Amino acid sequence: MCCITVVLLFGPSVYSRNILFNDSKTSVLEAYEMRINGNAEKAESLLSELVKNDSTDAVACFELARTKQHLFLGGKQIPWEEVVKLSHQAVRYNPENEVYAFYFAYCSFFNAFVSMMQQAPDVAEKITLACDAFGNVLKLDPDCHEARLYLIDIYGQLPVEMGGNKEKAMACVTEMNNRNMLFGAMAGARLLPDTANHIFYWQKVGKEAGMNAQVLEEIGRAYLLNSDADNGTKYFLEAIQADNSRRYLYMHLARYHLMMSQEDPGNKEMHLEKSMLMVNNYLQSVPALIPPQKAYANGFMALIRMLAGDDKGRNEYQESASAIDPFYSRATGMPSEMLYCRPDEVKIQYESFFNPF
Repeated sequence: MCCITVVLLFGPSVYSRNILFNDSKTSVLEAYEMRINGNAEKAESLLSELVKNDSTDAVACFELARTKQHLFLGGKQIPWEEVVKLSHQAVRYNPENEVYAFYFAYCSFFNAFVSMMQQAPDVAEKITLACDAFGNVLKLDPDCHEARLYLIDIYGQLPVEMGGNKEKAMACVTEMNNRNMLFGAMAGARLLPDTANHIFYWQKVGKEAGMNAQVLEEIGRAYLLNSDADNGTKYFLEAIQADNSRRYLYMHLARYHLMMSQEDPGNKEMHLEKSMLMVNNYLQSVPALIPPQKAYANGFMALIRMLAGDDKGRNEYQESASAIDPFYSRATGMPSEMLYCRPDEVKIQYESFFNPF
């Protein structure tokens, strides 16, 4: 069961663009500001009242779904089905909104993984629903490459009994290649055999498409997956230098060393020090992080100190994180920016459930 650690442990591989909508309401933005500044429960209460008064208010439904996801990641006992229901409600009352459609598809996909964890008999059914939802996104925007990448993950990575279908996966790759060379390369990489040399693959792509930030990130990831931390770090840092919006890669590196501290106990102290260094790089990056990101980074520091046997340090970082946001994400993988950006400036993002960093 590789699947259930996905969203909770793995951070985003991000390909995004801004998509604006025009029906934002002052009260929804007020709730967003509450949540982003450490008052997620108050935001939930305000938005719940809005939806109760008008269940057809798509933007309120969407923002309440995001708020419940925020609380869910922060440890509040919220059934994930509530997030799915609200995200679907947003689509129902604004079916032309690509962001709402994509978010609903993502929530549906995660819902299927919850069923996998529970070994429930409805996994295939829920995967089908998720695929249909991503398909609806592509009807709205055939160039939503992020949606197609999710479909490739589903069809290419899952077993047949859970909805895997190699032919459909290859059809998606062909379509991606016809629409965008770089996204086509990313799609093709997901269907490479286990014996393939991913480093060589991405170096070849770099020669053809140029060593842009995305290619640098993919080469760095290939090196990390090959246990080459030096080159992995080199390429990730080059990717950040080329595109500062990829500073999330600092946290990928922090997570890599956190994992290695357990897999390579002989060098545990070194890995934990490097993990702390990368978190500090993220915290000190500019522009300043928003409160939930700061809180998450401090929570990650608490985990590092715990593994180092430093209870005092762990408690201090936990207190700092909770002071910023009581419901900071307890996952080791950094939550998607889809969760945190303003409701009128949401970025569609693809987050691979199958890459550890």
